[in-house]
Amino acid sequence: MNPLHQDRLRLIKWPWILAMVVLLALAYALVQANGWQAHAREWLGLVVRWLHIVYGIAWIGASFYFIFLENALERVGVRSELSGNIWTIHGGGIYYLEKYKTAPKELPPYLHWFKWDAYLTWVTGFLLLIIVYYADPKAILLAPGSPISEGAAIALAVGSLVAAWLVYVALSRTALLYRPALFLLVGGVLVAGVALLLSQVFSGRGTFMHVGAMLGTIMAGNVFFVIIPSQKALVKAAQRGEALDPAFVSWVQLRSRHNNYLTLPVLFTMIAHHFPTTYSSGLGWLILLMLFVAGVAVRHFINVTEQRHHTTLKEGGAMPYLLVAALALVLGAFYLSAPKKSAAAAEGPAVPFGEVQSVIATHCQVCHSSRPTQPGFASAPAGFVLDTPEQIVAQAPKIKQVAVDSEYMPLGNLTGMSKEERELLGRWIEQGALK
Repeated sequence: MNPLHQDRLRLIKWPWILAMVVLLALAYALVQANGWQAHAREWLGLVVRWLHIVYGIAWIGASFYFIFLENALERVGVRSELSGNIWTIHGGGIYYLEKYKTAPKELPPYLHWFKWDAYLTWVTGFLLLIIVYYADPKAILLAPGSPISEGAAIALAVGSLVAAWLVYVALSRTALLYRPALFLLVGGVLVAGVALLLSQVFSGRGTFMHVGAMLGTIMAGNVFFVIIPSQKALVKAAQRGEALDPAFVSWVQLRSRHNNYLTLPVLFTMIAHHFPTTYSSGLGWLILLMLFVAGVAVRHFINVTEQRHHTTLKEGGAMPYLLVAALALVLGAFYLSAPKKSAAAAEGPAVPFGEVQSVIATHCQVCHSSRPTQPGFASAPAGFVLDTPEQIVAQAPKIKQVAVDSEYMPLGNLTGMSKEERELLGRWIEQGALK
């Protein structure tokens, strides 16, 4: 094995892998013997989500760090074979780093590679799509009344990831790659168009998550198909005493910088499913676009301010107006997602609490109970329980948000809550949510 290509996962020997397989097989046997399928699915989602977040933090953190290094390198007065150097301090130590234009004359015995964090972020993310969205498409992925079948929905969802990568590759082979503003404009239009199209058949949550997964696929594809192969080519060229074409190096760096700009939009989609207000309005596609552009603007502001010591950066080059624009976009999204208050909501006779309880029991308690009856749920989602009158009253504001204003709940409207029932809940809450 070439020591220059060692990585951490190769240090895990087969006996340890076999031990983990045996443990997983034992867990599977316990699940089957005790009928713990829903419990196992919940725990599987927890563990995979945990790993996804851990690897995502590592990958995005590395992206932030290396783009910072590239931006903040001291490029004046350095040796001819260097692009720059930088002094940093962290964790009680002082570090001195140098970046070579291509490679040193003599390669070190070991190079630290940054790839598995990217690969495993994508793999765990795709596993989450299977666990949360594809295992039961009608619950979360599909919009109520969607005209396509569950199989077609999964095919469309997976196909969108492949299509996103292919379209991005095609765009990156055009002159747009070297015109960042125009590339961003075309990319933004495509993102908005895809979000609008997917929202015709997918739920708001499913649409947001898959647009984010498409961008994440582009990022992982850049690492797997472009960045790592180019780094291997750099090592091989250095071993042969050759130099890579500087234009090729610049092309690879552009793709790496694309990943850096996509980080904040992708992070938004990772957390958006906790906030139905962002995707449950009819303008979810526009809200998504606005927040994506805000994320890119903030990322560009950070990148530019990190260049403040660069000799080519002019005074005032930090572009603070980008923060103003980002804030304006976020506030615009806040306004577009605001609930529409009905002036007549509190009018009319008082809504009997018994009718409210009946609606909650029929449409909400199948999931939001200490003992859910909906298949696939071992416990109430987010600990949101509506078993008693006291719990229903206490959760009235949340009920209004998810069942009346955004109409996000019930999931996929599987229980068929009618418009009249939603209006009844709204009137009861406007009248003070009394028992």
